[in-house]
Amino acid sequence: MNQKTVAVVGAGPAGLFAARALAEKDIKVALFNRDIRPGGLAEYGIYPEKHTLKIGLRRQFLNILEQENISYFGNVEIGENKDLSLSQLQAMGFQGILVTAGAQKIKELDLEGETLPRVYHAWEIVSRYNNLPPYSQIEYPLGKKVVIVGVGNVMADVARFLLQKGGVEEILAIARRGPAEIKFHETEFAHIAQNLDRSDFDAEMERVTPLMLKLGQDPNETWAFIEKACENCEERTSSTNLKLRFLKSPIRFIGDEKTGLQGVECVENTLIEENHSMKTVPTSLHTIFEADTAILAVGSSVDGEIGLPVLKDQFAISPYPDYPQDGISYELMYPDTQKNIPGIFVAGWSRLASYGLVGISGKDGSRGAQALYEYIDEKKKNSPDWKELEFQILNSKNAVINKKMMKQLFSIEAEIATKNHLAEYKFATNQEMLTALGLV
Repeated sequence: MNQKTVAVVGAGPAGLFAARALAEKDIKVALFNRDIRPGGLAEYGIYPEKHTLKIGLRRQFLNILEQENISYFGNVEIGENKDLSLSQLQAMGFQGILVTAGAQKIKELDLEGETLPRVYHAWEIVSRYNNLPPYSQIEYPLGKKVVIVGVGNVMADVARFLLQKGGVEEILAIARRGPAEIKFHETEFAHIAQNLDRSDFDAEMERVTPLMLKLGQDPNETWAFIEKACENCEERTSSTNLKLRFLKSPIRFIGDEKTGLQGVECVENTLIEENHSMKTVPTSLHTIFEADTAILAVGSSVDGEIGLPVLKDQFAISPYPDYPQDGISYELMYPDTQKNIPGIFVAGWSRLASYGLVGISGKDGSRGAQALYEYIDEKKKNSPDWKELEFQILNSKNAVINKKMMKQLFSIEAEIATKNHLAEYKFATNQEMLTALGLV
């Protein structure tokens, strides 16, 4: 049987759901993953204490990997000057490639002082407490006054980590927009609501209420949101004060290389309604917040080293797809010629960086898989020899991880957790994982 064969690059939710969708169409899938463990954001982005959710997702992902048409190649990085390049995958005979590698690069704001000591990206902190190599081995010193830029669920998770870690006197979360545009969910905020400085929040709401009323926004809805979160909040176990500031955008990080960060300068914003949406407009007013640590929870960028053209923080998505899905393009273009790149598709955060979590990314992966399927079904290229393909992949580097090894690793970690009466145990380095599997 001349079975069609494709490569899926990235084994997060988008890649796993894409692999399943393709396998169910009797497509042979080589699923490549930079990390040893599959799961991506679901494994390394979800808060550590959400054990039930993580266990459920791992079980679901392992069930996907059990499908006969899916071969897993973990610990293999795809990209320019990596273990294998996209052009090498094409030369090996894959009939199509779907990139679901996420947004693996830190998104820079290009502000003065952004590289000062104790200015971090949220991804670094989240990866550190979730034991993602190599971040798991890097120390990120924290001060007593922490400014978090951004007010989404990542902010809530980082603040939760800071509260549990201890030693932080004040957390100040800065929002570019107003209270009506906050992005964190009530259930996530409930983990940190007990530390909200209510008198400070009252004063901040009083400050922004006139603008909200002018724009037809109801401040009572914000109050109801906060009150409900506080009703379901956890017991306060630290003296850390959590404060929120709205309508502020950082423009400069103040400090020096020797002493590190000392303050964050922000511009005051106002809001205007334009084309039925709210737009922030900077004013001439500036504020400097004293801080010795800043954490930027502002999303991530795709990694151009994978070998695809990038426009700003996104891959160059074609506005004129040949295989659109629900009106969405999963195809790429050459920015200089505006011509579509044949045979390579993107999905998940590789298509739209930092958008959606597990469910949304998984659905996007499935749609990207359908676009790829339509392409290979139309082109009808000859299928490569699978044994030759597998030989080339396994010889691309030492210690390529397969499905059997992955199940063995999870089993070893579960035994360690049980032995030490832990809810979960996870090896913090690739070296530890490879050693446990007897590969080094």
